[in-house]
Amino acid sequence: MLSLIEQLIQRNLAEGSDIAVSAGVSQDMIQQAESMLGVRFPVSYRAFLATYGAIEIDCQSFAGLTTEGKVGDDGDVVSFTRYAREDYRLPDPYVALDFQDGDFWLCLDTSQVDQQGESPVVLVSPVDGKRSGPAVAESWASFLASYLAA
Repeated sequence: MLSLIEQLIQRNLAEGSDIAVSAGVSQDMIQQAESMLGVRFPVSYRAFLATYGAIEIDCQSFAGLTTEGKVGDDGDVVSFTRYAREDYRLPDPYVALDFQDGDFWLCLDTSQVDQQGESPVVLVSPVDGKRSGPAVAESWASFLASYLAA
């Protein structure tokens, strides 16, 4: 799936999209982030972090990790998820990736893990911390590929 994502990134760049990718991070950083959040990231999100770290597409950022600073610094997936948990009562199994137009948190639901080690991407209400509707995507990789293909 990462090869498809790479192809879609390159296609979007060729079409003039503004895409910024940081650099992949170490397994130690990924494990530290998981430990700090008390979760295990899904397989495709771990691979994304190791390959890309974080991504911004046409001013739309999705939280990840970067090689700049320490894990948990402002702007990474750890600080973003902690903010959502502390200020908006986001339940612990959720990993916050984006705040969709101020209406919903875009999250990985790590309480659900399929046989491939994937967790769904879901929307969660900032008002009550409850999931809103069905999964947006079956995995981080399928969500990102769909987003890039749109």
